[in-house]
Amino acid sequence: MTDRYFSTFQLFLLALFAALIVVAKIALHLPLQLSGHSGIFWMAIIIIAARIVPRRGAASLVGITSGVMAAFLGMGDLGALNTLLSYAMAGIGADLALLLLRDPENIACAVLAGIFGHLCKFMVKWMFGMIAGAPVGFIALGLAKALAGYILFGALGGLLGALTLRALNRAGFFTYMQEKK
Repeated sequence: MTDRYFSTFQLFLLALFAALIVVAKIALHLPLQLSGHSGIFWMAIIIIAARIVPRRGAASLVGITSGVMAAFLGMGDLGALNTLLSYAMAGIGADLALLLLRDPENIACAVLAGIFGHLCKFMVKWMFGMIAGAPVGFIALGLAKALAGYILFGALGGLLGALTLRALNRAGFFTYMQEKK
């Protein structure tokens, strides 16, 4: 991790992960009707990307790139800026957590990074609600349930990401990638 910049191959991988987030958002619908349920997929992909490209800023770059793609495709229910910031903050939050926790293969670290990244996305949604002038009582009423959903699904996404990384490690993926350098 001594290089300061991403290689072209690493940027390509991160762009593929960003596209995978957008495709997962479109194709994978869980009929749960709970706030933040897509975090299972988002946070798992972000955690995996942060380990496969082990550089500071990898998860942030995935979040920002997927946000640009999603905003360009008109995804999201509150406009392009909200979509861009929500996706970006999920990646930036996970990156900040992984900067402190270091090991996305560790289940506890991945779960905490998933929760923190998904809570950053939640904060963007909450902030836009406040800016839009939603009544404070209305926001507070749904806040506890939504917050619990974001925490739960962020944790599940982090867990899924860590388990996927462990499976990749057992399959020899990271050894193979080291040999290709």
